[in-house]
Amino acid sequence: MAIIRLQHIGTAVGDFDLVTRSLQRLGLPTRDFRNDQGRGFQHDSRVLLGNECWLHVVHNWNPEARVNQFLHREGEGLEHLALESDDIESDVERVRALGVPLFEDKIFDANDGYEAFVFPDDGIGFTVELIQPHVKSWAYPDDARGEPVSAELGVVRTHAVRAAVDDVDAATGRFEQLFGLAAKDGSIPLGNAVLELHQKSERVGLDRLSLTSTSVEHDLEFLRSVDARFRDERSFDSEFGFEFELRPES
Repeated sequence: MAIIRLQHIGTAVGDFDLVTRSLQRLGLPTRDFRNDQGRGFQHDSRVLLGNECWLHVVHNWNPEARVNQFLHREGEGLEHLALESDDIESDVERVRALGVPLFEDKIFDANDGYEAFVFPDDGIGFTVELIQPHVKSWAYPDDARGEPVSAELGVVRTHAVRAAVDDVDAATGRFEQLFGLAAKDGSIPLGNAVLELHQKSERVGLDRLSLTSTSVEHDLEFLRSVDARFRDERSFDSEFGFEFELRPES
């Protein structure tokens, strides 16, 4: 078994139309709108982030659903990481053997692949989705590979996802134990991106996406022109619970 890559980052939103308009304004257009998921209680769409990774934007109004429960418990924001596996059954057995709970304790045969949701609250503090694609799965579009994510931004790939944790050393050790991914130079390689863990300042959880751009200064000028809310020189607020950061291509 092996984790191949970071496939997507799931986010929970309260007002789907407002969020998709906000992302479009920031140069991050949504695509592939669906209204037939989640037993008919869900709207969702995707934002391409380069290197075969995407942001999954989800609004769910079923009180029994995982995303809806997160929204009411934590508010809008990044809800889970989806790690693509080449053997999800083996990965799930490894997690079960360690006594960590799975959502509904099963692997789902869903439209996007075989899925299992891991709740490692004992040190990591956010949900991890294990996913193995099948013939029905949505894949990263061929014509978008290696291309900027939009006409407005020079973003070409996801560099990192950042998460706040109670104890960085404990969280990196637990992540390796559960998913076989060891930390290197303070970050956890995910195949096509890295997970950066930092000591929490407020709440635990996923809180920033770092995106590599071929034209950071141009992108910053565009973001200033649309009144993006900047946190510091290169990071700006998504307006619904987490930050984006731009990094120059090295």
